[in-house]
Amino acid sequence: MKIAIYSGTVPSTTFIEQLIHGVAEEHQVYLFGVRRKPIKYLNQNIRTWTIPQSGGPRFLISVVRFLKLLIFKPGRVGVLMNELKRYDRGYAKRNAFARIVPVLLNLPDVFHIQWAKDLEKWMFLKEKLDVKVILSLRGAHINYSPIANEQLAETYKEYFPKIDAFHAVSEDIKQEAQKYKADAQRISVIHSPVAESLINSFETYKKKSETPFRICSIGRFHWIKGMDYLLDALKILNDGDFKFEYLCISSNQATESFLFQITQLGLQDKFMLLQDVHHSQVIESLRNCDVLVLPSLKEGIANVVLEAMSLGIPVIATNSGGMSEVVIQGETGWLVPPRNPKAIANAIEEIHNLDETALNVITKNAHDLVSSTFDANKSISKFIALYQSV
Repeated sequence: MKIAIYSGTVPSTTFIEQLIHGVAEEHQVYLFGVRRKPIKYLNQNIRTWTIPQSGGPRFLISVVRFLKLLIFKPGRVGVLMNELKRYDRGYAKRNAFARIVPVLLNLPDVFHIQWAKDLEKWMFLKEKLDVKVILSLRGAHINYSPIANEQLAETYKEYFPKIDAFHAVSEDIKQEAQKYKADAQRISVIHSPVAESLINSFETYKKKSETPFRICSIGRFHWIKGMDYLLDALKILNDGDFKFEYLCISSNQATESFLFQITQLGLQDKFMLLQDVHHSQVIESLRNCDVLVLPSLKEGIANVVLEAMSLGIPVIATNSGGMSEVVIQGETGWLVPPRNPKAIANAIEEIHNLDETALNVITKNAHDLVSSTFDANKSISKFIALYQSV
């Protein structure tokens, strides 16, 4: 079976890359999208048709691909031309041309879209060429984007009933998707895979009494991540003479409001920022922390929490989205209400004051839950079964 795993960029996120490598053990995997950086896949089942980021090379390679389409798949040229009519501006039309041509030239059996906002751009594959379409339901694209964007919500309601199958990262997101006419019978909850190497890296928690308590958060700067509530919690701790250091790891640039709040609350001497670092460095930094805090207002199931639980790091998460499916208060971590700095501060102090034996029971429970539920091999098997079902 030829399966396109489409996120729009090559390479993609850590978890999508794990999916690509896992599926390629049994099937051909096609990758399309903008080439973010050079990458070579050793598995011969992984085939890439990427688009250069710069305009000149992109134009040349697109023309060559179009000529091949004219010669080898002339019947699909009409599909391309009809799709290009949807774009009024020249720039959008050129981007669509570069994006669509390689897919028409190398048509897969299944097209697995990773981000729901991309759905409208690719529905023609199902409607015109009978390609089976699977859509992943992840975080922002289903949790709040259609609430903020009425047109997007209407697009979902139009296309969701036509989708062959859905992948949801949590039970909570499965429920959200049904608000937009997704058929519950077509939604499979498959948890994001956690690499076996991480699960096998679990270490017994040891308190580091000789240093300030090290608090970590990992996530992009966006209002949905609730970072301002975490900073307010740190202000409470600081006012109470609690000794700590705060490490913030993010994939994007810090916002003005975040940096201003750090300064306004007098936390700049306790604060360190890591931006856009390799995943291995994220993991290494996380190992050296005493607690991971996820203050989000809405989540699917946060991958960073699963990684911390795999390693044996205590976690504090807000009761948002699917987080309660993995963070069970007092059993696998600490679950606090969203928008509640005092609850976050109290949970941090509780972890700091808890003895090592009690902490190790909780971190071991958390690791065992990830090991049994989020094992990469089990997740990949479920994805392959999903592809075969359509």
